[in-house]
Amino acid sequence: MIKINNVFFDEIINARHWLHENPELSYEEYATTKYIREKIQAWNLELKPFSSLKTGGYVDVGTGEKPVLGFRADIDALPIIENAGHSIKSKNLGVMHACGHDFHATIGLGLAKYFAQHPDELNGKLRILFQPAEETYPDGASYIHKEPLFENMIGIFAVHVDLRFKTGGIAIKQGTACASSTLLKLKFIGPGGHTSRPHATVDLIRVTSLYISQLNGYLKTIIDSRDDFTLVFGSIHGGQYHNIIPPEVSLIGTLRNFDNKVLKVLLEGIREFSLNFATLYKCQIEFDIPNSTPAIINDPKMYSALVQFSKENGYGARLVEMEKPSMGADDFAYYLKKVPGLYFQVGAEGSGSSHSSDFILTDDLIEPALDFIVNFVKFLINKPHHN
Repeated sequence: MIKINNVFFDEIINARHWLHENPELSYEEYATTKYIREKIQAWNLELKPFSSLKTGGYVDVGTGEKPVLGFRADIDALPIIENAGHSIKSKNLGVMHACGHDFHATIGLGLAKYFAQHPDELNGKLRILFQPAEETYPDGASYIHKEPLFENMIGIFAVHVDLRFKTGGIAIKQGTACASSTLLKLKFIGPGGHTSRPHATVDLIRVTSLYISQLNGYLKTIIDSRDDFTLVFGSIHGGQYHNIIPPEVSLIGTLRNFDNKVLKVLLEGIREFSLNFATLYKCQIEFDIPNSTPAIINDPKMYSALVQFSKENGYGARLVEMEKPSMGADDFAYYLKKVPGLYFQVGAEGSGSSHSSDFILTDDLIEPALDFIVNFVKFLINKPHHN
């Protein structure tokens, strides 16, 4: 087991403060990328750019060409005005690290620094992906996973800080860890008309409301009743005047579920329902899926490896095996199309809700998180059957 000194952590904690004070939105993380690059260079490492994106990058550290283990650290922030009462707060008004990505990037930097100082402790290579644009669509990972970065990679993992668990706790879900998230955009089109003569046209707002109320029920009939999903519409727009039936109504919603095979059935069901519904109600329905992030399914072997590592190396008391997956989504799922993956939570102390202006975490999680993750990396890479 490692014992990292305080001088090491002083630099890493200072990096976390800089990242929190200088948040940037998805695909705009230029200063963040520059800062990470300069830190990486100071440790005699190189941050290589992604070929498909202008921000972020990856760094390799360790000895030898294989095996390769991946770690994803997302680096983007959210369009939120931070609570001015926070002691460490955003200097970029209207942008905030309100989801803990400053901590995720900090953990990535901590891994890079530690193994830059101790490369001989790895019988292989750790590839750290500082990924932009997790919080938007199209997701950053939807581009990166198509790049040739995953050859010889035995697996990839990512963490997410979480206030629900004690500081330094490691919370893991067997099987599905996070739901899929599919953005749905629909446009209902009709001839429009006078509200005194709905029979002579298509009462499009009424028709759209019927669509919303009937779609969920239909989808439940085409899948196994044990397969959960949520379909919620968050935006509906149509019409401006009380006496005009609008010619268009737009609808935007999110479909979430836990099984990527079932997701395909649901999406095909929505298409079929929309086609038949449009025929029945004599309107047109334009159906678009701008983004569909898959569910995160933890690899069984990597899950077992984490549980084994925790129990055999003094971390058993910190391990929480979760019963239920999160309905939230993460584009980390794209990497699992290429290699086995693992996604788990790291407990944190703080207050507020994620994605809110009051969200704040203390630095106390950094030391126990890095202690666990550094040793877990060594455990995975240095396994005898990889050599």
